[in-house]
Amino acid sequence: MGLFNRFRRSAPPPETPAPEGPLVFRAANLQGVGGREGQEDSFAVLGAAAPEESGLFALVADGMGGMLDGKAASEWAAECFLHLYQEKRPDQPMPEWYYQAVHAVSDSVYRQFGGRSGTTLVSVHIQENRLHWLSVGDSGIYLCRNGGVFQLNREHTCLNQLLLQELGREVIEKERALTDPDAPRLTAFVGMNRLAAADLSLRPLALERGDALLLCSDGISGVLTPAELLEAMTMDPEEGCSLLERMVLEKNVPEQDNYTGILISRR
Repeated sequence: MGLFNRFRRSAPPPETPAPEGPLVFRAANLQGVGGREGQEDSFAVLGAAAPEESGLFALVADGMGGMLDGKAASEWAAECFLHLYQEKRPDQPMPEWYYQAVHAVSDSVYRQFGGRSGTTLVSVHIQENRLHWLSVGDSGIYLCRNGGVFQLNREHTCLNQLLLQELGREVIEKERALTDPDAPRLTAFVGMNRLAAADLSLRPLALERGDALLLCSDGISGVLTPAELLEAMTMDPEEGCSLLERMVLEKNVPEQDNYTGILISRR
């Protein structure tokens, strides 16, 4: 287990030149209520049929169940994000757009719900085989390459802050951080007053033939192991999504959270 994540996480491969050949992407999704009363996740995929035109754009938003109407917050955030994406200037750099858009969407959610609701948000954009990504909260973005799974984003949780504090202690006790009652609490989410943190790629990652990407809420990333993610991500997206759902349900986790995932592969 890695120090800053419940999963073992390796550094992603260095950027490599984009491979030659036509863009061939396949995408599929899964979504379930789990053990909750309703579904509070939202997701969207645009451009999967013709990514060479404006790119493939995908997002997953996990509404916060401990706040007022998480479903409404995730839907509002997703719709605002899609609207801004459709208005994006073709010449605007993706990192600049992601940064501006996520802050605009967070401010919009805050105004709409008065700070009483919020959502996580992860998104990817693929164009000319090059990947950009954005992350706020504790949802996950994973890359499967050459037999390994790498988490591209970090989670904005108190747990990661507590683990950092442990590094400054004379005696490091990881369990102290893991068992802290505040460990699962988010330190950043879309809809908070003045968004505290948003992680994004400043340079594109060149995708290689055989790569797969998974965007998912923590109803998946918080339940499945890296080995289980790897098994599903090496399959065709439709089969992989079916396996992800089956593995989540077979865990029979008490009060299983909503789960949502988008699996994208380049063949």
